[in-house]
Amino acid sequence: MIVVHGGGMVRLVRQLDHQAQCGVMARAWGNGAFARPEPFGPLIEVAECHDEGWRAWDAAPQVDLAGTVTNFPDLDRAIHAPMYAEGIMMAVARGPRVGLLASMHGQGLYEKRMGLDGPCPAREGRPAAERGFLDDQERLQATLRARIGDDQALSRWAWAGYRLLQAWDVLSLYVCWHGLGRGERWVLPRVPTAIGDEGIDLKLDAQDQSTCVVHPWPFAVDRVDLSVPVRRIVDRSYPDDDALRTAIAHAPTQLLELAAVPR
Repeated sequence: MIVVHGGGMVRLVRQLDHQAQCGVMARAWGNGAFARPEPFGPLIEVAECHDEGWRAWDAAPQVDLAGTVTNFPDLDRAIHAPMYAEGIMMAVARGPRVGLLASMHGQGLYEKRMGLDGPCPAREGRPAAERGFLDDQERLQATLRARIGDDQALSRWAWAGYRLLQAWDVLSLYVCWHGLGRGERWVLPRVPTAIGDEGIDLKLDAQDQSTCVVHPWPFAVDRVDLSVPVRRIVDRSYPDDDALRTAIAHAPTQLLELAAVPR
């Protein structure tokens, strides 16, 4: 769950709806300044399934120590790692390129987004579940690369595809989580304009509470509808998981209207 507190309520966005929103971005991606890495189909698929491991959690979230729903970055690694690994295998079933990018995304969650957010920290001293997850993902990626045909062309494609997935993922978090609502500027680093390039930074700014301005503009259309289903529950301490789940089940689903536009 992507959790936002405000006005005495808690707004909830399922990870499944977040990944669907990323899929909308992927399908709209590309113009004269931003080329689509080919093959592009696996990028659309991974955008739409990269958080599939959250499906069971979305259906049955748990309370945190404060008695409210656990926010997505706060989930214990011992729970998150096997859950995410399961979702990655669902992506592998869609195809080796989809699985490769999903695995890289999962690894990046523990590795400063593969260096996009700074140097990767040393693995020594990290929790065993985290180290085991990373080792498993590196082995899986090697297997998938061998299946596809591991060469420089694949490495360049995968690095471009990974960075695009990060751009869509963070843009979704910007509009669904805190950035847009707080009027902040966020930067998407090293977004590729073509396979093999260093990428450029995209700036995200809030035009208003529902509209994000993206510059430079990477999409094929003049406006991208990023509206997403949400539920809102009273912001209070819930005594246990069942009470929280009951409150969520009784909250009506509403459409949070969101959009991205050029400067």
